[in-house]
Amino acid sequence: MTKSEYIKKMYSILSPMCAKHGYHNVAAAMIAQSIQEGWNSGLATKYHNYWGMKAGKSYKGKTVAMNNKAGNDPAVYRVYGSMEEGCDGYFVFLSYPRYYPLRNCTTDIEYLNEIGPCGWNGNSKYGEHCISHLKEVYEVLNDTSPVTTPVTTTPVQSSQWQVGKTYTTRQDLYIRDSAGGSKKDWDDITADAKAHGFRDEFGKAILNSGTRVTVKGIKQTQGATWLQIPSGWICGKNSKMTFVS
Repeated sequence: MTKSEYIKKMYSILSPMCAKHGYHNVAAAMIAQSIQEGWNSGLATKYHNYWGMKAGKSYKGKTVAMNNKAGNDPAVYRVYGSMEEGCDGYFVFLSYPRYYPLRNCTTDIEYLNEIGPCGWNGNSKYGEHCISHLKEVYEVLNDTSPVTTPVTTTPVQSSQWQVGKTYTTRQDLYIRDSAGGSKKDWDDITADAKAHGFRDEFGKAILNSGTRVTVKGIKQTQGATWLQIPSGWICGKNSKMTFVS
């Protein structure tokens, strides 16, 4: 697999997983981090561990003992059976409390600047090193926007959705307080949304896949289209996937 093929394949997996696990679409940042960690290393290509995730004593999955290139840092790493399993394992790893702040990161730059201080790597330059790979990731994904593009929200007219019409969610979706904004608390959504949703471990509201929703407004931000519903906003689609149709 070439590097370009790797980036495209990883994006197709990580982008919907971001939405599933309650993250903004920072898939490009996650790919950039995996490149920094060694996207084509033996650990990545043979064991599908693309982020160098070690296995602690409490880890019950498959493991492998490996050393670094210099031969001075032996460690036990987590092992996965496929690229999809490795990506899912990354989100499981991120479920440690110290990584919770990453769920609030709205841009790739913010995510990569935060992940080191959250405990991933103690090197003060770690975020900077990861960010250095973003340009290449964007180029492969045909994203010509500079990595420092500010977040903007623009009302739009859409041929895919119309205000006042009813559509169906195609996967579980967080309800947010604005287009691309913060996740709403369970207590702040309507009774109807509660009847068709559930709360995560932090009390944030999630709408079930297969729920019928009526669109009240449509906005775009960061390359994604957001739909306003009676309880707030949900992501209709991003550059790679449609979540409501």
